[in-house]
Amino acid sequence: MKKNNLLNTLREYWILLFIVLQPLLDVLAYWTQNDAGTASGYIRLVLMVVLYVYAFCKKRSPAFLAASALIALTFGLHILNGLRLGSISLSADLKAVARVAYMPVMAVSFAALADDESKQKQILYGIFLSAAVTGVVIILSVITDTYMPTYILENLGISGWVTDSNRCCHSDIMACFAIFAAYGAFLTKKTWLKFLLPPIIMVAMITNATSTCYLTLLAVMAGFPVFCLFRSLLLKKKIDRLTRILMAEFALLFAFSIAIYPYTPRHKMEELKHAFYSDNEQQFVQEMSDLGYDIYAMSLEEKMSDPVVHEKLTVYYNRFICNTVMSMRDRFGIDRVITALDGTVSAAILDDGRIMKRLNAHFIMEDSDFLTHLTGYEFGNIRNAYEDLENDWHAMYYYYGYIGIGSYILVIAYLAWRILKLLIRSFGESLTLLNFTLLLSFVILLGLAGFSGALFRRPNASIYLSLVIAMIWHATRLPDRLSHS
Repeated sequence: MKKNNLLNTLREYWILLFIVLQPLLDVLAYWTQNDAGTASGYIRLVLMVVLYVYAFCKKRSPAFLAASALIALTFGLHILNGLRLGSISLSADLKAVARVAYMPVMAVSFAALADDESKQKQILYGIFLSAAVTGVVIILSVITDTYMPTYILENLGISGWVTDSNRCCHSDIMACFAIFAAYGAFLTKKTWLKFLLPPIIMVAMITNATSTCYLTLLAVMAGFPVFCLFRSLLLKKKIDRLTRILMAEFALLFAFSIAIYPYTPRHKMEELKHAFYSDNEQQFVQEMSDLGYDIYAMSLEEKMSDPVVHEKLTVYYNRFICNTVMSMRDRFGIDRVITALDGTVSAAILDDGRIMKRLNAHFIMEDSDFLTHLTGYEFGNIRNAYEDLENDWHAMYYYYGYIGIGSYILVIAYLAWRILKLLIRSFGESLTLLNFTLLLSFVILLGLAGFSGALFRRPNASIYLSLVIAMIWHATRLPDRLSHS
């Protein structure tokens, strides 16, 4: 009897359990990491296949099949083009494809399987519980002094039990959790929890020390009270006393977060970066000035044609390239880098790993043929791990071409059209706090994809974007059933 009860519970609440499993897999990754990967990565791959096959067998619809066809076309054409050119490393490319395909495949699967209000609630409460588990893990890592610093060399920020390669992912996950935790504060009837959650959010986001978390904190603390006030004025609905107090708490924490910024780990990290940039740049400018050159006033042509300036500039660029994307120097030559950057001497640009990785990717694509521009180049062209792009939107273009980036833009535009259609058809009814939470999460996560390499390409972070997309699909498909406020 107990066995049957357990099986029935698993069968009924498998979505919630699946989501709560995610932070536990991150912990497993931290304690089992090795050069060959982590056990959690293979578990996630198996779960993706199982979930998609189950959705295909049980819940496939015209929309499900159309989305599946788009996914297959995007990645299938990319792989075929790699084979056409003579694959550099098919296995590496297939691994990269599996990581990227994880997000859309899971979004399609959850949109099909979480097809009623009770399952949507499982997604919501699964995210709540995952946030709680992550919070406990961070606290334990601090108590035991086993946490991974967000910035290792500077020993700044707290990321918890997170692998070195997943520190960026962790801040994206924390951003998503912060938004849903804020919604939970408005949703819960427990007064102590309602007013405790906002300061917990603030502490967690500030101690992480990333711009991602700090800016999300400001968006959350300002966004929720503004939306509540806007909704109240528009619908002429009075806000209850506890909600008014909570809105005031959010507003105060917003102001407090701005006021204490000069004392935060994020600000300390910015100071260190700016000091490094300024020192290196000014030393070079002074060196050139001592030789009789105003380097800021010189054009690219003047810099390249003067042998003294060209030699000094080459050494200066070498110093930064060796610190970011060293292989670019040997592969494409310093002169090509100098020309592409218009001979800038800005250390803030030259020492920005994201910019230099994008430039390296641009050179690879620039040297590729037309079909590769359409389908993207094989991941094997990224010869070293440090060359991998840290910006998902750029990565989708360079790795999967116009077809890849176009597919993502098409799906986002379609979801935006569904949201707009919902607003037009039932504006007042759609102004719920849950819908605002989903929209804020969607916008922020897509925005963070421009500064992160995790939202489209790291399953431990992209799963949450998948869940948000599935919830938006449900919310825009069943407007008459939305009852959260």
